[in-house]
Amino acid sequence: MLLLIGLGLDTKDISVNALEALKKADTVLLEQYTAFIPDAYITYLKAESGKDIRIIGRSDAEENARPTLEAARVTDLAVLVPGDPLIATTHHSTLLNTARKMGIPFRIYHAPSVLSAAIGESGLDVYKFGMIVTIAFWSKNYRPTSFLDYINKNLKNSEHSLVLLDLGADNGKLPMSLEEAAELLRAAESEKGYGIVDDGLRLLVMGDIGRESQEIAYISLGEVSRVSSRFGGKILTLIIPSVLTFAEEESLKKYAAGH
Repeated sequence: MLLLIGLGLDTKDISVNALEALKKADTVLLEQYTAFIPDAYITYLKAESGKDIRIIGRSDAEENARPTLEAARVTDLAVLVPGDPLIATTHHSTLLNTARKMGIPFRIYHAPSVLSAAIGESGLDVYKFGMIVTIAFWSKNYRPTSFLDYINKNLKNSEHSLVLLDLGADNGKLPMSLEEAAELLRAAESEKGYGIVDDGLRLLVMGDIGRESQEIAYISLGEVSRVSSRFGGKILTLIIPSVLTFAEEESLKKYAAGH
């Protein structure tokens, strides 16, 4: 059987049911492509389960899914995933679809996700969010700007934008910093000319959401350099608000400068 286990956002976010399943698993794999797992969390999981944990990459869950799943034909194979295993990713769905084709039974253990945590902490209405977007690192031959198309569309529809930032896991980089995200927003605006990215653009900056090191600030784009040190080294998520209700304005006030 395949056990797809979500680890949540912080150490010990794993559910009691998932931890019990992990203890009974014959083989344990950990996928870290979608997010970083603190070393302390891995140490905790090894101590609590008594299992060795082998790190796998994205290819093991996609083009090499069949070899990865072979052990699950006759034993219990646990695959550990940051956050919730079926949120904001496609390769875990590939893993499940491959398991179905191979006739391998599976069970999913859900956990907290950055999506629900970020929206919840913001105090903004979950029903007013539009398409989720990701700002990816640029390289010489890869300069994606479609994220701004979707942000612009969300704003036109009076919808908030949840913006995920590249973790850099597949190119040897550190997670995208606040300054890098601001630079890419400005660069995309220069190319697209939507007139939405300037110093006055409001951002809810959320660092290490759901962890003890969580940091949140409601700022304008022009204030990035002033607050960037607070978010150094953290995994960042941004929210670009659209039209706000009175209740939403009150929720954001506590994260503004001076509050």
